[in-house]
Amino acid sequence: MQKYKILNSKIGNGNKLSMCVDESGILFSKEQILESWKKGYQEKVSRSKEEIGLRLPQFGALSSIRAHWATSTAPATIVLPTGTGKSETMYTTIISERICSTLIIVPSNLLREQIFEGVSRFGILSKLGMISDEVIFPTTLLYKVKVDDKDEGILSDALDKANIIVSTPGMIKNLPTNLLSQLFEKVEVVIFDEAHHLGAPDWRTVREKFLGKKILQFTATPFRNDGKKIDGKIIFNYSLGLAQEAQYFKPIDFYPIQEFDERKSDKAIAKVAVDCLREDIKLGYEHILLARASSRRRADELFEVIYSKYKEFNPVLIHTGIPSVQRNKDLKKVKDGSSRIVVCVNMFGEGIDIPTLKIAAIHDKYKSLPVTLQFIGRFARTSNNKLGNAKLVTNVALDDLKESVEELYRQDSDWNRLLNIHSNQAVDKEVGLEEFVNRFEKGHVEDIDLSQLKMKISTRMFTNESKAIFEDGWKQVLDPETTTRFINNEDSVYIFIEPIEKRVVWSEQKDLVEYDYDFFVLFFDKVNGVVHINETDSGKGNRLVSKMFPQAVDIKGDSVCRILEGVNRLMIGTLGLRQVPNGRISFRMFAGTDIKSGINEAVVSNSTKSNIFGYGYQDGKRISIGCSHKGKVWMRWIERISFWTEWCQKISKKVLDDSIDTSAVLENSLILEDIKEFPEGVPYKISLPEVLEVSNSHAKQLYLAKEDKLFPFFQTDVRNPKLINGKIRFDFWINARKFAFEQIIDGNKYYFKQIKGEELKVKSGTQTVSMSEYLYKHSPEISFIQADGTTVVVQENLKTVIKPKNKLELSTSVIHSIDWDVLGVNIKSESQGKGRKPDSIQYATIHNIVDQSSDVIFDDDGSGEIADIVSIKIDEELRRVSFHLYHCKYSGGALAGARVNDLYEVCGQAQKSIMWNDNILELVQRMILRENMRLENDSETRFEKGDLQILHMLKKMVKSGFETDFKISIVQPGVSKSKLTSSMNQIILSTDVYLKDTYNIPLTCYFSN
Repeated sequence: MQKYKILNSKIGNGNKLSMCVDESGILFSKEQILESWKKGYQEKVSRSKEEIGLRLPQFGALSSIRAHWATSTAPATIVLPTGTGKSETMYTTIISERICSTLIIVPSNLLREQIFEGVSRFGILSKLGMISDEVIFPTTLLYKVKVDDKDEGILSDALDKANIIVSTPGMIKNLPTNLLSQLFEKVEVVIFDEAHHLGAPDWRTVREKFLGKKILQFTATPFRNDGKKIDGKIIFNYSLGLAQEAQYFKPIDFYPIQEFDERKSDKAIAKVAVDCLREDIKLGYEHILLARASSRRRADELFEVIYSKYKEFNPVLIHTGIPSVQRNKDLKKVKDGSSRIVVCVNMFGEGIDIPTLKIAAIHDKYKSLPVTLQFIGRFARTSNNKLGNAKLVTNVALDDLKESVEELYRQDSDWNRLLNIHSNQAVDKEVGLEEFVNRFEKGHVEDIDLSQLKMKISTRMFTNESKAIFEDGWKQVLDPETTTRFINNEDSVYIFIEPIEKRVVWSEQKDLVEYDYDFFVLFFDKVNGVVHINETDSGKGNRLVSKMFPQAVDIKGDSVCRILEGVNRLMIGTLGLRQVPNGRISFRMFAGTDIKSGINEAVVSNSTKSNIFGYGYQDGKRISIGCSHKGKVWMRWIERISFWTEWCQKISKKVLDDSIDTSAVLENSLILEDIKEFPEGVPYKISLPEVLEVSNSHAKQLYLAKEDKLFPFFQTDVRNPKLINGKIRFDFWINARKFAFEQIIDGNKYYFKQIKGEELKVKSGTQTVSMSEYLYKHSPEISFIQADGTTVVVQENLKTVIKPKNKLELSTSVIHSIDWDVLGVNIKSESQGKGRKPDSIQYATIHNIVDQSSDVIFDDDGSGEIADIVSIKIDEELRRVSFHLYHCKYSGGALAGARVNDLYEVCGQAQKSIMWNDNILELVQRMILRENMRLENDSETRFEKGDLQILHMLKKMVKSGFETDFKISIVQPGVSKSKLTSSMNQIILSTDVYLKDTYNIPLTCYFSN
């Protein structure tokens, strides 16, 4: 038996050296130490509960490292979930492979200390009976503090003697040049522990420095903190699912609360977490609650205001700002269970080993949910204590739960099984998806998570009168041995994924192949008797349908175009026609301004429509849709399979509807036409491209050179278009300053010219162009209304003609009459101003028309406005936010009358404001910006009710999935309801139809009697 003793010494202020000496006090040489490892190490593997030794994932990782090193010295990644024994795997690698000099890089001081203590004694390998008393422990250096010049020689000597150096990347990076070179020459293997940090600059620098050495990267997730995969071949990946099956890792109960008011968030998290703790203690579990904060100040605040009140649990506060004596004392209380609540900062991150920490209240989260759950994964490890599942409590309203959970599942599908979401909020769709997924029988499924499958929305269709399905027919088309199949007989959905091997196109070498997958989804819509298929290989797809549905007949021809019925304001983008003159088939494609001639040809000739693609509105949403005579229908969407099956059912009904006239669908569609002059009619609406109108960015700004001033686009407004001498004139406002421009169409050309005000320019980065030049590339859209109610929309030198719908009448419910005299209103005074004039139209609207139960009432009057008044109503129970936009306009006369001019501009504003329906977050942010700008210049708020806190809360609600709806109102006391003319009715009806055709937004008008 080898006799020796262990000496511990300090180098400088905190660095430690652990070494073994013989009975004479002489340090063992490296050769002696390695020889003792050779003699004293015995490998044992625990293949059953009765056996003691390495766990299977540890042994698997060790075997993979050996196999990798047999053929390569390239960096290698080992993925071992928390709780499977990553540290002991590192220690076993060092002793079994007899590595003379190893550098271990860890992310934190706490883990640095823990790894130093562990590796200097080879962890629990002696308890496992894997090392005998003959083994001499390694000379181990803990490097944590820079040394003075006088101690540099001692540190150099320690580096030379050490078998193992444990440090952080920052310390290694900042080593003196001579010591760093010495370390590089000496080290054989570099181990990065918690390698998901490799995206950080210091980590990258150290890794690049040691690229010539053998590098092992140990991590619980193969994704870095920035979401990218860790560089280096993954040589071993033990999944979370396997870890759970082997009971190394218990499921995590996730309690996502949704508290949108940040002022209430901390108390809400604490309440749920403490309730969990109480319940667990009742069940006899030895659980401890950890409350995590991002800073010492936050931890102090949480402890003082919230957790210190739960005295029955003897709460403690631990962070580096507390004296070490007190900190160690409180840490002991946590370890022995006398304190059941601990509030801390990040020190309880990687490397903590207190098995009873089972409840995590995350008040300030990590950058992403996957990283947060790697943190809580440490709580999910099993032990001999009486412990239940780990629990995670956090406020997901402060982030986007849906995106976070999706990102988590993308990184590792096993989280689907390990993460039990306990929430009554915002999970209806997720629960529905889970129920749909669970109805599938799965075959050959290992790594494919069905809930993660997303597909381009398209279908080919087949009528099928028989209800019989030959489920095994797929085996005659696809390889039964390799094909992954998902069978859902309840919903009649069948998914097949077949791996395929193909020769590469760029070489004739036979052994060079590429691997891909063919993907097929079949859905039998039994209600309509239609089989749908979405596939990557149409040949195999046809055979699949014929084998599984032998009586199916493909749907082709003109009937496929029926799917365009009910698409409002359909703008055809491309149109293909197929002709058969003299027995020869020819195809012609039409796009842009040629569409009109294509439609005319399709209607009057014997041409058939081969394919159509366009954009429009349906069910209150903007959509894209295409179809071909061969039977394919598609949309430019990517969605889950559950969405696709619902979409297919709607398509089935339309395609089978014989009452739909496809020629009428084309005749009523919208097309672009060239123009050489502006159309007849009154120009009443003008707007810049939507991307500019809704932008809250400072990236592009308007610039006045003489004043050297910049103005963002959201402080501007374009309005008041007029047709004068064949030219369009319009005003461009920046706050209260007016500039005027003209658009001229000259033959086949068009251009813009500034005619009033200091020259206006647009600045983007270092580039500056005149506003006239900018408008040429970003032309405004101008709407004209004609005597018969036809609307003509002009942009650049192109027009779109929108004919009025036949037999449409304005509903009496749209118009309301108000006695403005009773309200004391001067109908020629529009804005209430900062002084809130009580005789103004806006003031009267706010106090007499706007719903006073709204959560927000906002005076948005001014250049860049969303509307004159914006009201918002929040229903948290139904998870719905309702916006109401009010557009006010002063009267053109002293008395209410029949002046159509009183309607043109305000109707144009109402139509223009539908753009906010698709830009909710930008709308709320615009309100925040405008309020902040008002407060910077004046003390008077824009809020009549509500505050900025509600708007910030509202953004979180929308991000979390709250539904939204809109209402739009026109307020014009200058219009008499009883004196409405046909032209006035037409502009109101045109506005009402426009709002309903696009986003199904209801219009109300408030006029005089």
